[in-house]
Amino acid sequence: MKGKCKLCQKEADLEISHFIPKFVGKWVKKTSITGYLREHNEVAKRQQDIAKEYWLCGECEDKFSIWETKFANKVFFPFVDKNEPVANYDSWMSKFCASLSWRTLTFIRSKNIENGSYNKDPSYVQAVDNAKTHLAKYLLNEVDNLNQYEQHLYPLEKIESTTEHGLPPNINRYFLRTMAMDIIGNDKDIFIVTKIPSFVLLGCVKFKELSKIRSSRIALKKGQISPREYYWPDGFANYMIEQATEVSKIYESIPEKHHERIEEFLIKNPEKAVNSKLFEAFLHDYERFGDKALR
Repeated sequence: MKGKCKLCQKEADLEISHFIPKFVGKWVKKTSITGYLREHNEVAKRQQDIAKEYWLCGECEDKFSIWETKFANKVFFPFVDKNEPVANYDSWMSKFCASLSWRTLTFIRSKNIENGSYNKDPSYVQAVDNAKTHLAKYLLNEVDNLNQYEQHLYPLEKIESTTEHGLPPNINRYFLRTMAMDIIGNDKDIFIVTKIPSFVLLGCVKFKELSKIRSSRIALKKGQISPREYYWPDGFANYMIEQATEVSKIYESIPEKHHERIEEFLIKNPEKAVNSKLFEAFLHDYERFGDKALR
């Protein structure tokens, strides 16, 4: 398909690009109980793949693929499949994270404009557009620093105990299984949120207290992801709880006939179900919340 690459802006043959990296969707599908995905806005429809469109030229798609492969093999799979909590990285990591934030920002921005819901203050829109421009320049090696648009990656582990009140009974399934993209904030603080299983990435657009969340900052050159004290921006814990609650409500709306099909699959394939990562995440919720996790 001919068109203008959304990243480099060159006219070229465009390739299919996944907004959330393809390896993430394949892992979620492979480690599910039924072998299918469900989009949150179309829970009655089973999906074979995650959202994608003709976005990038071959050269830009190849760049993204190199960074994705590094992250998948050195961070994601060791963390989600082998429970390895430590991973070393070099310059590919900041590029990968910036590419995720750029994709999320570009996708959410375009969808809001298309459906006419982007009724934000002009200063907010300008801040978001400035971030999009700078992230693109960083990915294209036109600038060598992220400046204020730092990338903050948070590993998410199962919750066994917490002082946080009001946690929804699907919080472990949300942390360990869910994919999502969003832009959140107000006139003071704005973040790009990209949620993949066991990780959440915050791309800073505007935030005056960057020193408070320094422990999660991805270094431009070399660094390490390891167990440590991580700090979320004020209000972000509530946002995550709200999102998990919303996911729970949406999945409760799956038509009864689909629940019956799932139950039938479980009866016929008990070993596959019990050995799936989805069942493992459910058990974490059941151990924490009891029968409430069944709702």
